[in-house]
Order: sequence, then C-alpha cells, then structure tokens
Amino acid sequence: MLIPSQFRLLVHHHDIAYVDAEGIPWLTAGIGRWVSALADYFQEVGLLVYQSTKPLPRQDTPLNKKNVCLYSLGAPGHYWDHIPRMRRLRRVCQQVGQHMDGLLIRGVTPRQYSVWRFTPVPRKAFLLVGSLGKDFLQLDGLLIGFFSAVMARQYLRELRNIANQGALLMANSPVLVSEIDTLLEKKAYFVPTNSLQRDEFAPFQVRAVTDPWKLLYCGRLDLKKGLRELFQAVAILKDQGQLCQVDMVAQTKEPIYSQLVDLAKQLQITDQICWHGLVPYGAELFKFYQRAETLILPTYTEGFPRVIWEAAANCCPVITTAVGGIPALWEHEKHGLLIPPKDADAIVSAIRRIFLEDTLRHRLIEQAYQHALDFTVEACARKLTDTLSEEWN
Repeated sequence: MLIPSQFRLLVHHHDIAYVDAEGIPWLTAGIGRWVSALADYFQEVGLLVYQSTKPLPRQDTPLNKKNVCLYSLGAPGHYWDHIPRMRRLRRVCQQVGQHMDGLLIRGVTPRQYSVWRFTPVPRKAFLLVGSLGKDFLQLDGLLIGFFSAVMARQYLRELRNIANQGALLMANSPVLVSEIDTLLEKKAYFVPTNSLQRDEFAPFQVRAVTDPWKLLYCGRLDLKKGLRELFQAVAILKDQGQLCQVDMVAQTKEPIYSQLVDLAKQLQITDQICWHGLVPYGAELFKFYQRAETLILPTYTEGFPRVIWEAAANCCPVITTAVGGIPALWEHEKHGLLIPPKDADAIVSAIRRIFLEDTLRHRLIEQAYQHALDFTVEACARKLTDTLSEEWN
C-alpha cells in the first residue's frame, strides 16, 4: 500500500540542475517549484537529472527542502560522447532505483525509455506535459523540422512501449488525456502542473487601460509561438491609428532574435517593441504582468503554458490560441479570448475587444483569477499525490 509520507519517489525530467557552493541544487522554476511542492507529501523526492558545471540563467529556483535529493546523471554532454553518457545513465539508474519505491517520468523527454528500462523500482508512472497530436508530429519543410519530426516519432514509439509495459499514465491537460486514449489506446488521468504558489497571487484589481496599449509576450523566442503574426498585428493597429507597446520577456540569445529585430524594422514598429531579455521567475517577472494590459500568446502548438496562469494571478487578461491543451482549461470569452493560430487579423480583433469592451475585460480578469486559484502548485501536487496513492494501492 502506498503511504506518501513513507514513500520515496524518483522524478526524471530533462531539466538541468546546478549545485552551488553550499550544496543546494538550482533548477528552472517550472520543475523546481513543482518538485518542492511534491516534497511536502513524500518521505523523499529524488530528482534524476543532468547537471551543469556552471550556473545557467534559467536555473532560478533553489531546492532547499531536506527531503529533496539530487541524483546526477552527469553533464548533458554531446553527440560524440553518447555511449559513455548512456553507460553512466544506466549505472546511476540502477544504483538509485535500489532504494526508491517509485519512478515518475515527466515527459516527453529525450532519455525517457532508457530511464524507464534501467531503473529497478516496483512502481512506474509517466506524466505527459506536451501534445502527442498532429502538431507534435508535423513536418515544416526544413531539415531541422524533418529531424524534429523523426525524433518526435521516436519519442512516441518509446511512450507506446512504456504504456504497454504497464505504466500509470497521466497528462496535464484533458486534451492530452484524449490523445493518449486515441494514439496509445490506454487510459490516462488528468493531473495538472503549475509552478505558481497561492501566496504569490496579486490582490485582485481591474487596471485602467492606457495609451499606447501595453501588451506582453513572455516565453521562448520561436516563430511557432506566433511572433511573426504578433508583430504583424502591431503594425496593422499602427496603420489603423492605434499604437501598442509590446514588452518582450524572452531570452535574446536565441538565434531567431536578429530575425525578429529585422522583422520589426521592416514593419516599422521597432520603437514599439521593448526587449527585456530573460527575467528570473518570481516578483521581478510578475511586475511585467502587473504593468501589462494584455498577455499575448499566439502560439501554434502547446500543452498548457504556465504563463497563462501567471497572467491570471496578476490580473492580466489573456489572448491566446485554441491549440493543444489550452481550450480544455481556458474557455473562450470566460477566462480569456481564444483565436485561431497563424492569423494576424484575429490578433488585431482580439486586442481591440480586450481594450474597448470594458464589461468583457472585467469579466475575463475576474473569472481567470478565480479559475487560477484552483490550479496552484500546491493543488497540483496534491492531485498528483492522490492519483498515485489511489492507483498504486
């Protein structure tokens, strides 16, 4: 019988940890906060990840809880040292697995099947946090797109093998639960994920709009996030006589940064795009949501992005696309405005509605705020613990 307070859970993800001089591991907020919340329920939470030799900008969350243990797979490595890395992975998994009670893989992740095979624990589970649908498998005509599609199909085959070997399957969106049922013909349980703590919610308020309109993008720099269409929408609004200021909170070291700078020049909106670089998770980041008047995420494909919860908790209305797991948790005209992907005109229309329809704006902010209260990291950790307890008994 699984009793969480006496259970030692091993978690694997493709996040990379850094251990500081005091021996404290640091991870990205999305994983670090989630693992810390799980540690409130289990005797031990082991974290099986690769480890960097130097701190990385995205490693912004320390794991201070004494019952969280880092089990390092060594450095991430390169293609040419694949064989010794795999030997090390196998050795670490076999050693760690001997004193753990269960394994949870949060994927899709590159070494998921190897970790699954080589970790000798009596109970194993897989938590899917990314879509397995057509967007996950599509080709985009480029060499890198072809390679990504090949790898996606490989990950799907691995997950099918994991499912067929009796894994407890979970997914962080009802849409992903349906995908598992369709593609793998297996039952899965809805278990949401988040990194936002209840005490981080801003006091509820509906802020007045200003001129120029203040928009926020927060996320990875990638054309598949709909950034081309976002810039086009800003240019269209300018031509219509309405200026916008777009705060871009994103890592500017990404290769696409210069391409986006050039696009802004071509569209003559350079002075409306404000680049802020990567901002650490927490109060500094939340200030951007609190200054913004709308979060824009016109992505082509998603699981369910945490920036939506962050915006809701900071009373910032959301415009995003009806893709992946978003529509299952985020209702159009109730929690935010959902638009089709790859459609600059739809972005323009949604922005105008948010800023010009006061009743709609107030309703979206209030209902999104209340909705987010049900999906804090504490609530998500409790849901995961309850699911494991019920299914592993």
